[in-house]
Amino acid sequence: MGFTRRGSRMSAAVTLSRGALALLLKIISTPKQQVDAEGLSITTDFKELLNTRMIHPLQNSATSINIDDQDCELLPCRSGSGYRYFSPGAGWVNVATTSIGKYQVSNNHFLRCVQHWLEISSHQSVTELASGILWDLGDVWLGKSRVAVLFCRRAGIAQTISAVNLAFSSFARRRSAVILTDSAISQNGPPIPGEPLCITIHDLLLPDQQCVSAIDKDLLMELLGYGRSHQSKRPPTWCSEDGGELVVNGEQYIFTGLTHKRIIRQLFEAWESGQEKLRTAAVLENAESKASALSQAFSGCKVNWKNVVGYEKGNCWLVT
Repeated sequence: MGFTRRGSRMSAAVTLSRGALALLLKIISTPKQQVDAEGLSITTDFKELLNTRMIHPLQNSATSINIDDQDCELLPCRSGSGYRYFSPGAGWVNVATTSIGKYQVSNNHFLRCVQHWLEISSHQSVTELASGILWDLGDVWLGKSRVAVLFCRRAGIAQTISAVNLAFSSFARRRSAVILTDSAISQNGPPIPGEPLCITIHDLLLPDQQCVSAIDKDLLMELLGYGRSHQSKRPPTWCSEDGGELVVNGEQYIFTGLTHKRIIRQLFEAWESGQEKLRTAAVLENAESKASALSQAFSGCKVNWKNVVGYEKGNCWLVT
C-alpha cells in the first residue's frame, strides 16, 4: 500500500530539534503512536511537534481533568477556544487545549520527512510492507551504490522482528538494504533475510547536531562498507553484498539492473569459494531471469560485462 506525494513540499521544509525528534520517536514506539497530553509535560519539544505537524490532536473526548487528586469537570470556554473548570479556591480556571486529550503521530508526514533528510527522490512513493510496522522509503545513492531504505517502528519487540522477517522474505532488494528504526532492534527475533543494517535514526546524527535537517549519509556508507576507509582495505577482487559493485584487479564495474546484480553476486561467490564454473541455466534461474542465455540476460547493460564474465558450453564464470 502506497500513498501519494501531495504535501511533499511541506515535508521538505521540516527541521526538528534533537529533543523534538527524540520525543517523536518515543511516541512512534507506542502501540498506537499516541500520547495522552494530560500525563505529559507540555514542553517546547511537544509544541515543536505540533507546530511542524508531526503530531496532530485526535478528537478531544476529555470530560474532566485531575487537579490535586480530584476530578474537575471540563467545560468549553465561552470564547470557543480551550476549556475551563471551576476551582472553589480560584474560581474559573482556563485549560489550554494542548494540555488535554490525545495526540497521534502524523505517520505519512514523518516518513516523507525522513525521505527528504536522506535526499531520496520525491518521485519514489512510500510503501507499507508490514501493516503498521515496516515501510519502504525508496532507494538512496551512497557513492556509486544504490541502497534500499526502510523504516521500522517498535523495533525493540521480538514480535516486530518476526513480522519484518516475513516481509523481507519476498523483498527483492534485501541484499542491499538498511532499516532505520525508532529504537534499538530486538535481539530475540529471528534473523532478517539478507542481514540488512539495522540502526536507530538517532545513531545517524552527528554528536553536535542539535537540529535535524539531514541524516549523515557518510556514516551510513561507512557502516555499509562503502566508505573510503573500507575501500582502501579491499582486496584486488571484491563485490558488494548486492552485486551492484564489482572490482576486478582494481577496475570498478557498476551494475544497476537487479538481474545483473544477482548474476554477478553468484559468480563472485562461486569464485570466492574456489568453484571454477557454474551452470548458466542455474545462474539465470537463481537470478529470476526469463532469459535463455547469458548474453540475452545482459542485453541493454551499459557496463562492458564481458570483461569480467566468461561463458561457453552452458557454463559461466567470473573472469579475474
